[in-house]
Amino acid sequence: MDKLQITNTCPANFRYKQNNIQYPSPQKITYFSSNTNSERKMNIILPVGYDESKKYPIVYFLHGIFGDEDSMLDESTIAIPTNLLKEGKAKEFIMVLPSEYAPTPGNEVEPGFSQKYFDGYDNFINELVDVIMPYMEQNYPILTGKDNTALCGFSMGGRNSLYIAYKRSDLFGYVGDDFSGHHPGLFTEEQFRSDDPPYVTLISCGTNDSVVHEFPKSYHEILTRNNQKHIWFEVPGADHNEDAISAGLYNFVQTIFGALNN
Repeated sequence: MDKLQITNTCPANFRYKQNNIQYPSPQKITYFSSNTNSERKMNIILPVGYDESKKYPIVYFLHGIFGDEDSMLDESTIAIPTNLLKEGKAKEFIMVLPSEYAPTPGNEVEPGFSQKYFDGYDNFINELVDVIMPYMEQNYPILTGKDNTALCGFSMGGRNSLYIAYKRSDLFGYVGDDFSGHHPGLFTEEQFRSDDPPYVTLISCGTNDSVVHEFPKSYHEILTRNNQKHIWFEVPGADHNEDAISAGLYNFVQTIFGALNN
């Protein structure tokens, strides 16, 4: 983490697609979840030149509340990793964009700011670890283990990414959070730590965020009190929007899978 030179905004030549570069296209697939007892969808972004005879590390990218598997398919999500790869500042990887609301059977409710609805997000840890990760390993050439597995997210997805990565730090070596809100049902401040934490924890937020306000900074402060090494930065002028998401992703992608060792 010490090698990363933080850039608090994503440069336009990395944020957007360039005319002379080929970019991947997302593939939407359907899988059956034993966790929710239902058919579910997710998007998978394979790198340009994808080769089934090779094995790839993997990034799971989680959307915010009221979103779905399509919510994070902005131009920057596809452009940033590919542009960084072309510049030798990132590694090749497979990216998965799942639907994060994963209620247990019989507990699906209408979207709203209620604990009953949040329960479906809290249960995503089981969807990811018990269903999605095995599915990906069975159907794609995935490099497994903590060294090859990253998790990041926006808003509620950032909140869940931090929770999952610290709850199962044996599985996730890299975690990035672009904003988080606070909802009950996860661990306490004292539990927000690990004796074997992710190799990289990155937290960021816009200075003008009108949705989650000071929660991301509070996570930074909690991790500091708990002696958990991490990266924290703010995106000048950004609200709860793509400006801050792209800055977080731009920095995070440069830290994962040994990219800083290039």
